[in-house]
Amino acid sequence: METLFVLGSIIFLLIALVLSFQTYKYFKTMWRFKNRKKDGSEDDDFEYFD
Repeated sequence: METLFVLGSIIFLLIALVLSFQTYKYFKTMWRFKNRKKDGSEDDDFEYFD
């Protein structure tokens, strides 16, 4: 029972790390998009969100 608890904790930790990394990448991209130049010269650098 204790090994099951440890295994579940490790799995939850890995899921939390992956989600926090993906969130960091998303917010970094959106921050760059929000602060881009107004003439549209940098718009080709961004992936389109569908």
